[in-house]
Order: sequence, then C-alpha cells, then structure tokens
Amino acid sequence: MRNENLLIFFKIIAIVFSLLFLILNIASIIYYETKIVFTVLLLLFLIFLISFSIVYFFVNNSISNYKEIMETQNNGVTYRLSKISSNILNDYQNAIKTLKEKNMYILGRYEVLDTIRKKYKKDMKNAKKIQSSMLPKKMPKNESLSSYSFYNPVEIIGGDFFDYVYLNNDNSQILFIISDVSGHGIDAAIITAVIKTAFRDLSKNFTSVKDLIHDINDTLINMMPNGYYSTMIVAKIDLKNRVLSYSNASHTPLLAIRNNSIKEYRNGGTIVGLFPTAYFYEEEIELNNGDVFLFFTDGIIEASKSKNKYDVYGINRLKEMFMSNKAYSAETIIEAIKIDFYEYLDYRSPDDDCSMVIFKVNY
Repeated sequence: MRNENLLIFFKIIAIVFSLLFLILNIASIIYYETKIVFTVLLLLFLIFLISFSIVYFFVNNSISNYKEIMETQNNGVTYRLSKISSNILNDYQNAIKTLKEKNMYILGRYEVLDTIRKKYKKDMKNAKKIQSSMLPKKMPKNESLSSYSFYNPVEIIGGDFFDYVYLNNDNSQILFIISDVSGHGIDAAIITAVIKTAFRDLSKNFTSVKDLIHDINDTLINMMPNGYYSTMIVAKIDLKNRVLSYSNASHTPLLAIRNNSIKEYRNGGTIVGLFPTAYFYEEEIELNNGDVFLFFTDGIIEASKSKNKYDVYGINRLKEMFMSNKAYSAETIIEAIKIDFYEYLDYRSPDDDCSMVIFKVNY
C-alpha cells in the first residue's frame, strides 16, 4: 500500500512539473528574446523526465511484484498480499507449461489404458460365459436322486469346478467330480478347463474313482506350471447297486447325513498335480433312502467377515445349517445355507471361490 501511494505521488509531481515547465516556457518565449532560457529549461526538464522515468519504473515494478489473492471462507472473504518476484512468476509460467504438457501425456495414456480396460472387461465377460458353459446347466434328477448346485467365483472367473457324466444308458451310474484349483482368477480358470477336459476324456474308459484321480494327476503334472495344484473329490453314485464310491484328494470332507447324524468322509490321498508317484484309494458308502450328501469347497468354511483368521464361517456352522434343513429338497437346503452364509458375511463378497453341490437319495 505504501508503494502504491508513492506511485500516485510521483504521478502528481510529474503533472505539476509538466505544467510548470509549460508555464515557464510560455513565459520565456514572451519575456525573453533569446532562446537560451528555453533551452536550459528544456534540458532541465529532460533530466527530470529521465530521472523520474527510472524511479517510476522501479516503483511500478515493485508494486507489480505483489499479487492480490482472494480466499473465500465460511465467515466471509479475506485478502492476503503475497510477494512474488518476476523470477518466481517465470518459474510458475514454465511449471504451468510443463504441467500442461504432462497433462496432455497423461490424458493420452489414460485413453490407451481405458481402451485396454474396456477390452479386458469384454474379454473377461466372454471368459465368464465360457467358464459358465463348462459347468452343468442342470444337475442329475430322477426318481431315485435329486441334486442342486451353487457356484460363486470371487472374481469374474475362478478356480472352483464341478461336473458329472453318466456311465450307462439308463443314467443309474453317475460319475461326479468337484475340484478347487490353487489361487483364483484367470490362471485358475484355465486349469479348471484342463481338469474338465481330462475328466471327460478319462471317464470314457472308467474303471474306478481312484484310477481316475490317478490319471488326472498324471495329466495335470504334464500340463500345469510349477506351483499349481488342485484338490478334488471324484465320486461314483451307483443308484442300481445302492453304493457311492469316492476318493478324496485332500479336498474338504464329503458331508453325509445318514440316520439323523452327520459324518465326514476324507479318505483318498494327496493333492493332485504335484507328485508323480501319488497313490489314491477309495471308499464305498452304502446308499439308503433319505441320505443327503454335501460336496463343497473351502471358500465356504474359510470365509471371514474380518481379518481375524479364526473368525470364519466354519464347518460346524455349515453342518448345523445342513442338518437343520435335511428334510427339505436339495435346492432348499442349498438356498438356506446360502442365506445364512451371506448373512454371516454381512453380504460382503467372500475372499475365495465358493461352490456347493448336494445329492439327495430318494428310494
């Protein structure tokens, strides 16, 4: 503010001296015959003008080095004077120019990344359709057996897989598989495609569930990268001879409700896809009217609504829901477990792929 007043003062002085010079020159022309007075006055005026211009320039430049900044606040408007030198202004201008160039580059990269994102989203959508087509569109159902399934990948596609084939023409022998590939996402989904292909091809020459898992193990060892493996259960449901044969390759236990009690079946062998010399064996379960079998992956019982690894849905809660709904249809049992499962998670997404399949015997 002081410099601004000084600038106004200089302007007034300039006007006064200019008027004074004009009056003196008029007087010199009227009263003096020689022009020497006029010349001296002109010379003095030029000296004054040059000196005044230099002083005015520095004062004006000093004032221009102040920038008024308005800040709006909740309680009104405040003003603050910030001293900014010409060098800083030049730096600001260069910085703005650089930021503008970088902004244009970022916008260009964003467009490229957005195009890639849209393509990825489209590809994943197609991948989901392909993986969905790999799962059975309907589960086995006849006078002696009903079944129902649930599948939910944590990402668009996942590493859980189940499938079945009929081993005879009257559909009384069903060969079923459920597997859980290590990890989830694209890599796990690709391996599930390998397992499906192996299961379908090898089942054409089926001899026993243990031999089938052994052959699947050999196939995966020769095709899967190091570090990937799968757990699985292969089960043959023979409705005519009333027996279920299974082999559990380190998968979650097969749960069965028989005679109003729940039993876990874990016999089988090690994980699939890691050990070339792995050996698998099988166990037979006699089928009775009202038996209910639940196959599931660990994404169900290991789901947690917190970071506490002990705060999980757990197999005991799964058993309770399974047992309390045993009298209902296979579909109703699955739906009841699903409701309880997502209520436990407060309807958040689980951390792993989740699958369940129920078979209910109706002799």
